[in-house]
Amino acid sequence: MRSILLFSDVDGTLLDEHGRYAVATGELSAMSTLVRCVLASSRTILELSRNQRDLGIEGPVVAENGAVIALPWHDALRPLGTREDIDGRTWCVSFLGAPAAELRGELQEVARDVGVNYEEQGELAPELDRRCSLLVRPVPRASASTLTPLVDALRARGRTVASGGAWLAITGGADKGRGVRAVLSALALLGRPRTLVAAVGDGDNDVSLLLAADRRFVIRRADGTCHASLRALPGVEYAPTPGIDGWRDVWRQLTGIQEA
Repeated sequence: MRSILLFSDVDGTLLDEHGRYAVATGELSAMSTLVRCVLASSRTILELSRNQRDLGIEGPVVAENGAVIALPWHDALRPLGTREDIDGRTWCVSFLGAPAAELRGELQEVARDVGVNYEEQGELAPELDRRCSLLVRPVPRASASTLTPLVDALRARGRTVASGGAWLAITGGADKGRGVRAVLSALALLGRPRTLVAAVGDGDNDVSLLLAADRRFVIRRADGTCHASLRALPGVEYAPTPGIDGWRDVWRQLTGIQEA
């Protein structure tokens, strides 16, 4: 019996803009012996833990575009991170990227230099507890293109800037792919290696996520298209159904592989 781990993006992949999940509560937990789902997103640990509760699952998360990972606490994980209670759960939290305070100082400096205004999620919703990334978006009534000079300047300084829905995610020294590899290493330390790693995503911040997997699934937009950066990846498999319903196609395909 093959062991499969599916790393899944959340927004636009598993969850739509109306807050609807591709699967009902309990469906994933019922199938967890076949394929285990790990959420990988620009969302924080707190947000992803809430998503897990909605879905009826537990386990690791790749948070903040891979700049932070968290696994349910186990003493064997002590060398990998800190023990923290978040959302009523005890986690081992590992920080892989530059601290948010460092990124924020650089962002503010660059924004002054290029004359760009923006909104930062950390200022609007500090309770989400973003540790090693920033999410920014244009100010009200401004177009997304107004942030282009800011994005270019940050990338010139070696920061990673990737789109994720309405926000741009800024990280330093980490991406979803690094987060995936860190989770796999932690699971191996616990004696839980996986024989097949799959990933599913829909945006350019999922490129490194997909490249870290053996099987790479892309969720297409409603019009059947997908992000250009995903089309360029080798070995991509497109979910037959556009939108989050395509996530169910991926899940069914992987559970079929496991049972074969």
